[in-house]
Amino acid sequence: MKLPNKYGSISKLSGNRRKPYMVRICDGVVYDEQIDGYKVKRAILGYYATRKEALAALAEYNNNPFNIRDAGITFGQIYNRWKQEKYYQQLSESAKISRESALKYCTPIMDMKIKDIKTAALQDIIDACPHGSSTKKNIRTVMHTVFEYAVQNDLVNRDYTDFIKIEYSEPVIDREIFSEDEIKKLWDMSEKWEVQILLILLYSGLRVNELLKNNRENCNLEEKWIYVPEALAKNRSSIRYVPIHDKIYDFVRRFYMTGEKNSSKGLIINDGGYVITYNNFVARNLKKINQALGSNHKMHDTRHTFITRAHSFKLDDLCLKKIVGHTPGNITQKVYTHITIEELRKEINKMT
Repeated sequence: MKLPNKYGSISKLSGNRRKPYMVRICDGVVYDEQIDGYKVKRAILGYYATRKEALAALAEYNNNPFNIRDAGITFGQIYNRWKQEKYYQQLSESAKISRESALKYCTPIMDMKIKDIKTAALQDIIDACPHGSSTKKNIRTVMHTVFEYAVQNDLVNRDYTDFIKIEYSEPVIDREIFSEDEIKKLWDMSEKWEVQILLILLYSGLRVNELLKNNRENCNLEEKWIYVPEALAKNRSSIRYVPIHDKIYDFVRRFYMTGEKNSSKGLIINDGGYVITYNNFVARNLKKINQALGSNHKMHDTRHTFITRAHSFKLDDLCLKKIVGHTPGNITQKVYTHITIEELRKEINKMT
């Protein structure tokens, strides 16, 4: 039976061989000086015991072609190649951490050849993940990254992550508010700059990176406010002026002046003159504070605590929404209500 052009060829080798059937495929074209023209370059796909096995292997290759030079490349090897790409280097630190965390769930396929991985193997990993849809989407993102690289480099011709199914689940938000005793202990330790950061968050309702990534130009010490610009805002309602509570004013001023002294644009600068990042603060400073308190708080607990305490001190609901950047509840509040920064400052200072 004659095989179609460019489909590949099967040859039976002479001698007493266990696998005498050699399968070759087209591997591009090369210029041949002897014929003064181009000819097909062939590569060996494999050796097989019977012609039937050889035909099956050739058919499978033509259904799912791959770069023969990387025929044995694994999922993990492709991921490591991708990490050398410019796109990976441009990812934020938090995005890199998210990718690496999701990659751990892909352990069962890390050493599998990419050409052997199909939808079922990917779906099994997603289904085995004990966490919600958000984590599963991160895992799928890592899988898609690997398959996208493989498709672009002719290692496979299909992205099987397109067929992964993820059932939506409500995100589980685990928040533990700071108790009044814990807040009192923080005030007792408030000479430390890392504790001052927590107290600023506890008395402002700012999201963590709305504070840590903000610049001095967005802080007005005279009028006592911190502005959250669009670049740091979660949504339109989050673009806002946050009043500085009287109890934390000296802390904000200290960080502001430290930044000015060190010619830094950043608002929150430590005693060494360095910008404080979320990941470093959590890994080093928050861990020590938790040990001192005998607690296990996360950074986002500060905002949850602020809102909880604001209700207990009976802050005006609309003012509270303006301070924390929540969308007002009705059209009248959205369109017709204007609240000055002075009114917001008066309201926030109800908290002790």
